[in-house]
This record gives sequence, C-alpha cells and structure tokens, in this order.
Amino acid sequence: MFLIKLINYFYDILLMDNNEENQGQTQPQQEPINYNAENTSMNLSSPKEIGTTIASERFPNNMDGFWFAIGPNVIINSFDFVTVDNLYNSKTIGIVKELQAVAENDYTVYFSDYQKDLREQEHLKEGEKQQQQLSNNTSKGLILAKVGTIANTGGSMDPNKESISINFPVGIGKSVRFATEKEIIFALGIPEMVDPIPAGIIETTNGLQVPISLALTYLTGPDTAHVNASGISGNRKSTYILFLLQSAYQTLFEKMKGNIALIIFNTKEQELLQIDKKPTDIKERTERMFDILDLELEPFENVTYFLPRGKDGKPNSMHIPNNFKTYSYELQDVYDRLELLFHETHDTRFNLSSIIDYIYESWPLRDNSGKEIRTWTELSELKEYPESIVSHKSSLLHFLSRLQRIRKSPMFIDKKITSTYLGEQIKKIKSGQVFVIDVATISSVEEQAFVVGDVMKSIDEMYSSNPFADSSDDNTNNSNALDGNLKNKDKTSHIFVFVDEINRYIPQSSFGKINAVSEQIMRTVIAGRSRGTILFSAQQFKSATDYKLQENTGLHITGKLGISELSKEPYSMLDESTKNNIVRLNKGELIMIHPAFRHPIKIGFPKATFKSP
Repeated sequence: MFLIKLINYFYDILLMDNNEENQGQTQPQQEPINYNAENTSMNLSSPKEIGTTIASERFPNNMDGFWFAIGPNVIINSFDFVTVDNLYNSKTIGIVKELQAVAENDYTVYFSDYQKDLREQEHLKEGEKQQQQLSNNTSKGLILAKVGTIANTGGSMDPNKESISINFPVGIGKSVRFATEKEIIFALGIPEMVDPIPAGIIETTNGLQVPISLALTYLTGPDTAHVNASGISGNRKSTYILFLLQSAYQTLFEKMKGNIALIIFNTKEQELLQIDKKPTDIKERTERMFDILDLELEPFENVTYFLPRGKDGKPNSMHIPNNFKTYSYELQDVYDRLELLFHETHDTRFNLSSIIDYIYESWPLRDNSGKEIRTWTELSELKEYPESIVSHKSSLLHFLSRLQRIRKSPMFIDKKITSTYLGEQIKKIKSGQVFVIDVATISSVEEQAFVVGDVMKSIDEMYSSNPFADSSDDNTNNSNALDGNLKNKDKTSHIFVFVDEINRYIPQSSFGKINAVSEQIMRTVIAGRSRGTILFSAQQFKSATDYKLQENTGLHITGKLGISELSKEPYSMLDESTKNNIVRLNKGELIMIHPAFRHPIKIGFPKATFKSP
C-alpha cells in the first residue's frame, strides 16, 4: 500500500499542476540544480511530468535503465531524452529505447492497483470529461517506455562537499519529464570535449534542437579515429559525411587556425564537382541549423579538381570545373606499385607477383641488348625475363594480356604532356587545400581502385619520408637537421580522405585474403590514427566491406537498413531495440554510434551548402 500511496502522491501533484495551468496561474519555478563539483547551475524552469517510473520482473528498474508508464495524451518517441530525480538532488538522464502497449490481462498486481487508483483519482478530481480522457488511455492498458541510462549528474549528502558519483536505480513512482537542452548536452559529455567539432543536431519530440559536437580526438585519435556511414540508397549518408567534413574544415582551419587538408573522391557522375559553388536555393531550415551549429553558410574553398585523362588528352568527366588538372600515369610514375594495378597477385595459377616484384627491384629494366625499358609500350614488348621469375610461359602471357588491356585506357600513357601524376600532387598538398579526385567516369572498377590505392600509398610515403634526408656529413648534421624539421613541420597535420562506395575498393575478404588495394587502404587506416590521416567512408551495407575496416573505425553513422542486414556481424555493437528503431527511420534520419556515448543517438543535420547537379 505504501507504493500505491507514493504513486497517488505524484499523481496528485500532476493533477494540481494541470488545474493551476487551466486556471491561468503561474507555475512555480524549480530551483537551479547543481550537476557537478563546480556547482554549475542548469537554470531549469519547472518541467511537465510525462510519466511515472515502474518496476516488475518483466519491466526491470536498475542501474542501466528503467521503464515508465506514459501519462495521458503524452506523445514520446524512441531516441527522446528523459530525466528523473535521483538521490541527493541528482538527476538520471536516459534515452528512450522502445515503447510497448501493455494489455490489462497482462498486468501484474502492481499495474492493476496503479490503474485502479488512477481511475479513482481522476473521478474525484477531474470530473466526467477528464475521466473519459483518462479512460481512453488506461482502461485497456498502459503505454510503457523503456529507457537506457545515459548519465547521472552526481549528488552530495553534504552541500559543502563535492558531489559524488551516483549509479543508482531511479526507484519506483518517480516523476519522469523530458530532458532539457543543457541536460542532454551534459549527459553526452559535450562540455568536457576538447576542440569540439559540430556533428549534428538532436531534434526531440517536445521541440528541442540540441547541437551535438565531437571532440577532435574522437575523429583523429588517439581516442578513436575514422568514420563510416551505411544505409540504403537515398538516405543522405554521403551528404552527412560531406557536412561533417565541412564542419571539421571550418572549425579546424578557419576558427582554430589548425593544419588540415581534404581529399575527396567523386564516385558518382558529377555529384561533387561543384563543391566550391554556393547554391541559390538554400532553405530556411538549413540556415537555421547552420546558425544553431555556429557554422558559416559557405561552400568549400581553395578547391582543386583532378579529372582523369581521356582521349586526345582531354579530361574524361561529366563536368569540367574551372580550377582543374588532368591526371595520368607513366610507367616510371608507378613502377613501384604495379601490384595495385594487378589485383590477381594472389592468384596461384599465374603468379604475377614474381614479375611485378622483378620490375620494381630491377628498375630501370633493361632488355638483353642493354636498352632501358621505361614506357608502357616497351614493357608490353618485353618478353625476356629470367627463368627464376617466369617459370611458366602462361604466367608471362597472362601478364602481357592484362598489360595490353590496361594500356587501352587513356590514363596510362608513355609520355605526359598536359596532364600530371596524381601522386606528386598529393605529396605537395598544403593546409587549407581541398582536392577532389574524379573517378566516376573511369569504366573499370580495377582502374578506379588503382587510383584510390595510389593516393593512399602516396600519403603513406609523404609521412614516412625522412626529414633528415638532406644530411650528408657530420659537419652539416645540425643545420640540415634544422632544415629537415622545418620541412617536416610543413607537412599537413590532418588529412581527411573521403571515399564513397568504399565496398568497391575494400570488399569483403575471401578466405581471409584481401587484394593489394584493400591491403594498402587498411595500412593507411591503421597508421592514420597516430598521424592524423583519417578515412571518411560510406557504403550501403557494412557486410559488403572487409570486416577489418569496420573494426578500425571509431564513429559509425547508420541510416535506414533492413533487419536482415542488421543481423549480420558488422552490426553486433547494436542492441536489438536500436536495430528495430533503425528499420523505422525516415529519410535524413541517422543514428550516431560512438564509444563515448553509452547508447546510440539519433541526429539530424543541414543540407550541404554547395551546388549539386
């Protein structure tokens, strides 16, 4: 009976508040609450109760979460944030995981008594009209909400002492309300983040729009690194990645005066070939969101477009922007990375790796007459290899046939005239620059993958170069070392690389083996965490990519997916409630999953502020 009286008490308070509101009286203001040792006031106004906590064997109430019965005429959704008072003036803040309607015949004794008492109180205090409203919501059952605990504010038995950590169940019969903006920000740990990067907006059912940030170390290490987005086509996952890149660029380069450069691969027609142009149809919602996030409503700046060489030396692209360069490959540019061009090096039938290794180790090649082999044409005509390298004639014939097919592409030429080698440009990238590399019109996925792998290898070489390479003797070591350090400091501290449709270039491995391009991407990903080379990637299904990529990614963004895809191994970090919610997502709604947050959160974001085709 004590439990019933306690519920009655909270219910009486709710009815009194509603009566006062109907009579036009001003509701009393809640005293400011202290959330940490520094006694920072949250300045909350009196919130409205939306439900009452419950507990039973079927609906547990513990340190990790709780259930509450939703009040009459209250609308709440999954991923909403709620707050409950806990011990010693502390607050427990959680996120709604799922909603259930409980039928009357499923009630425990507690639910039956709770419902009966609600009816009696309604009849005594509200009259026939209010009784009918409550009956519509409770006569056939209750709507229950499951909440996962995000954070506890801490409390103290002595107001003169520092607050203590509170990890205690919220109890039964406690009033539940929507969390305030400051409570949400506190629960996600945003005030403690160093060099925060705006990452989206939480939009709650009660109308709040809360800006969300991520610490720089969550994107670039050492805490976590790399970003991957998944979701069915049309769910704006790639658009979010571009927004996050734009946010990071503005925050690091323009506001913090940091050292950052971007490399973006255009994989879909002309989608990203006008990112330096501002659109003329920016909507009011986009402007409002950029204002909330404290970002400038501007496109990318200092952009250089790299377009693949086509026939007659002209760029092969769906759109020709103003500031562009054409790229191509001579043999001497890439003789040391031919394994990226021949994906079948693991194929034991032909053993191409021995030929590829021989070309690299013997460069420059010479035929039996002593003539140097430096062009694709000369290499395709060379048939004189040591027997230890080409043990079977079929291996050489297969290598030459593959080489002839590659040479049909206008990107692989004997002599560059108007084009440039992309690897050299990558090694010269400077802070503030944005490189967009177009691979969309390259017909062969094998050649696209080579371009991506070559860029990744060039980045690795840029960072692995010896800063003291100019030193020649002991007498000049000091001065040259100083010059080397200066050159090393000029290297870009952070390079963010965005590859859409990443499953093309690092597909799911077969029997644990991955091809040369996949191996190069993973090598860059693993090393990038310590040096600031960060991969932003996207694909429809995580299961289509190699699992090692997902294992080494810290921030996961997920749009709408089917339950069959969500049941696969790459999504094992998600609980069943979150998976069920992902299936119901609308267009533009994304779930952010990061170890810093105890539960996944739903975010919105503004549309990119550059011109789209």
